[in-house]
Amino acid sequence: MPIDMSFHWEMLSDGDRNEAYRDAIQQQARGRVVYDLGAGVGPMSYYALAAGARRVYGFEIDRDAYPYLRRLARAFPNFVPLRRDVLRGRFPQELPELAICEMWSVWLTDWPMVRALNRLHRAAPRCPVIPARGHHVIQLVRARERAGLPLSLAPGAEAALFGSGTATEEMSLPVRVAVTDFRGVVGALDVTVAVVPLTSGRVDAVRLWSYEEVSPGRILPRVATRSDALLRWIPPVQVTEGRRVRLRIRHRWGPGLSISVL
Repeated sequence: MPIDMSFHWEMLSDGDRNEAYRDAIQQQARGRVVYDLGAGVGPMSYYALAAGARRVYGFEIDRDAYPYLRRLARAFPNFVPLRRDVLRGRFPQELPELAICEMWSVWLTDWPMVRALNRLHRAAPRCPVIPARGHHVIQLVRARERAGLPLSLAPGAEAALFGSGTATEEMSLPVRVAVTDFRGVVGALDVTVAVVPLTSGRVDAVRLWSYEEVSPGRILPRVATRSDALLRWIPPVQVTEGRRVRLRIRHRWGPGLSISVL
């Protein structure tokens, strides 16, 4: 059966993203012990090694990606590949002086980045992290399927979107709900926000997406591997242009994202 490397290939081909990470790593990695959490096929580990890191530990559980890390170790004796779960596995005795942990899922629903980093921060409280922050956005929408089927999706249903702007009708401007600062322990989210409809009509979903701030002030645009959004259906509600709609969002930065209309 062929090895599916499509996700890794997309990440390797995202030039703007790789440049931003490479620049941030070059500024911070020299002489330091670096942990690359979710190393994939090793681009961030390589950037750290090339920048003069004292030692780099690459954590990866994907059996298809791990052989590439072993190849990197043959070229760099100060690189240590670890096929180890960063949520449960032991950390090396040598604790990190820099951690790299790419943010690649909307609102961090699919990738337990916050749990991994919080665990790391408890072991190494002063460890800096790349990326620095994540910015998380929500927008009222009306979902529009194109099949002509009299279909009403249940509240709580989700769909991951990549460049599917025609799948939704925008009913409000986006609102930034939360900022996750990865340089310290990130707590659970429980916040109420007001969203102002642009027009009157029926809303049956929200669209969520995130921005990645790799280093302070350098926020990546939403293109290529960063263009994904999450569509979450809510109980249908009539909205009026200019009249605020209050949403309560609760999130533990994992699969348990809860959104309710107040």
